[in-house]
Amino acid sequence: MPQTFFSLIDKLNAAPPAERPGLEESIWKSYGTEKAVMALDMSQFSLTVRRRGIVTYLAMIRHMQLVTSKIVRESGGSVVKYHADNLMAVFGDAVKAVAAAVRINQSLSTAQREEECDPYSVSIGIDYGRFLMIEDNECFGDPVNIAYKLAEDLGRPREVLITEAVLRRLGSSPANPVQEQQVSVSGMEFKAFAVKYPEA
Repeated sequence: MPQTFFSLIDKLNAAPPAERPGLEESIWKSYGTEKAVMALDMSQFSLTVRRRGIVTYLAMIRHMQLVTSKIVRESGGSVVKYHADNLMAVFGDAVKAVAAAVRINQSLSTAQREEECDPYSVSIGIDYGRFLMIEDNECFGDPVNIAYKLAEDLGRPREVLITEAVLRRLGSSPANPVQEQQVSVSGMEFKAFAVKYPEA
């Protein structure tokens, strides 16, 4: 993480209480953004590693990275980072984020059949809101946390879960129907929506 950002956080920690709101506002002014956040998680990591071995799973991760990076870029998004079997990406447009998520799931299924890869699946969560973006390679904030929770803790294999904030930005006639569900994330109860799409 860039030293400039760390320096601001250190300055905030050292400041007297009266100065902290102004410093926090300065951090948001420098690093704040409002976009769609996509988080992706490969399903059944531990089980796959135990059954097939870590080398096979690393090959699957690399395959996922090559497929998803191309789709994110072509869909107008940016890959923030890959970490283990996770992807974080951001999009200025929620419609493009959801379209990319659907395309990722469909393309992964097609690529595995055509290339005779070891089969695997992913779950994807998308939220929209204000968060901190550091030098295009790290993000912090509620939309980031919620997107990861949807992908890692709540999403089933090949599922795309979006929040109400994302749904509002899809317009009155979204490209794909959604199914509402009530979910709980870190003690918070809210609505999530599973995006329905045809299998590739």
